[in-house]
Amino acid sequence: MHWTAALALFTFAFAASGYDLKSDLTMPFTLTNVTYGTSADGKAACLRGNFRATASASNTRLLLKSPASQAELTQTTVDMARVGSDYMQRVTSGGSISVSGTFQIYIELCLPNNVSVASQVKTLQFLSHGGTLDHTYWDFARGYSYVDAAAAAGYATVSYDRLGTGLSDHPDPNQVVQAALQVEIAHQLIQGLRRLTVRGRPIGNFVGVGHSAGSALTLGVVRKYPRDFDGLILTGISASMESLRIAEIAFNLQPAPLDPSGRFKGLDSGYLTQGSITQAFQFPFFQYPGYDQKSKLHPPPNLRR
Repeated sequence: MHWTAALALFTFAFAASGYDLKSDLTMPFTLTNVTYGTSADGKAACLRGNFRATASASNTRLLLKSPASQAELTQTTVDMARVGSDYMQRVTSGGSISVSGTFQIYIELCLPNNVSVASQVKTLQFLSHGGTLDHTYWDFARGYSYVDAAAAAGYATVSYDRLGTGLSDHPDPNQVVQAALQVEIAHQLIQGLRRLTVRGRPIGNFVGVGHSAGSALTLGVVRKYPRDFDGLILTGISASMESLRIAEIAFNLQPAPLDPSGRFKGLDSGYLTQGSITQAFQFPFFQYPGYDQKSKLHPPPNLRR
């Protein structure tokens, strides 16, 4: 089933394979291009669509241009990683810039794929992915799905593609796609979801869950809007910045339009993606030998900025 929602408020009844989930899910905002299905292992029934966010923020005027080539990007990585580098100070010294716009943000809302459990959900986890990933990080393979694990434990989840990643809009990657605007978009989405009801019952508790850059963004939301979340789960983040330079090298970043898959042709070269060689994933994400070495279970590289 696939349709466009034209109402500001609508009720969607899940009908997942294997049973009828008769609970009514009432959404307090418009979604477009709506589809539904299940999570990787079928433990969650999921509603998918695009959320229209109108937001504004005071960003930093970055004194840089998108890289003209892989060589230029690699040199930038070297400049950032060099001991005593003042690269970040130089590119962020341009003052502030006001940005605003209306953006399509892709979201997935998942509930336990059991009618009695779904109707009793009390907590929703708001999932924010890392810098080189997208929403698929949370639900990319059977047996390796956070969404499935959360649903099995009785939680609802919302994952989404931040502005400039995955299936969401891709505006200017340098001056528009920045943390300040991301915070405003996340806040708007969270406030809407707080009016969500399942069979007429609101979901009382909201937990912000982040990985890496998603954890940093979650902290940014809490700093400005402390009432958005009732609890936090932060992974892949540290109070120390010492490992950041190593991580930038380890990601083996490349301009997205140069990705050999051809998925990102036509995008500004300021959008970056992670290199596809095995070492590029092991270095930042996997501790040998404590991971499945026989399976290519890492999420596919995606856009970052």
